[in-house]
Amino acid sequence: MARPRKPANLKKGRSETKKDIAARQEQEQRLMGSSENVQNVPDYLDPLAKAYYKYMVTEMEIGGLLTNLDIPLIEQTADCLSKIRLCDEIINVEGILITTSDKYGREVLKEHPTVNTKMKYLNAFKALSTQLGMSPSSRAQLAGMQLKAKEEEADPLLQLLKNYA
Repeated sequence: MARPRKPANLKKGRSETKKDIAARQEQEQRLMGSSENVQNVPDYLDPLAKAYYKYMVTEMEIGGLLTNLDIPLIEQTADCLSKIRLCDEIINVEGILITTSDKYGREVLKEHPTVNTKMKYLNAFKALSTQLGMSPSSRAQLAGMQLKAKEEEADPLLQLLKNYA
């Protein structure tokens, strides 16, 4: 699988001309939308999730690629981190293994149900954090595809071939 395309403002200009990078940057900016609501922490999050939300927004805004479109992903990611921490606290107190009775009344050790819950939240966090990391790259890739389409539209040879087909 190919690496995701880098946003134009992170490019150094070695593989593309300055003109190409400027055009990509302009296109990416149009796709991003506004970001005025990103700092607003949702009320429904628990206190730890709110802290995670603030932390993630602060760190991600440095790159200047965070927009209002990313808010639901950030909310869910912060909530997952909070739930993972809660699972850790339960596991630390009660242990990874618990004693239960089987159908014959014998005591058996089995994995604490919270371990399974934690794994589900870890998988959700992994998917969400990947999306957050990929979101700016996806916009960069889309901007690149749109610029390529514009270039193809302006190319007289390609227009001639299209008309011929």
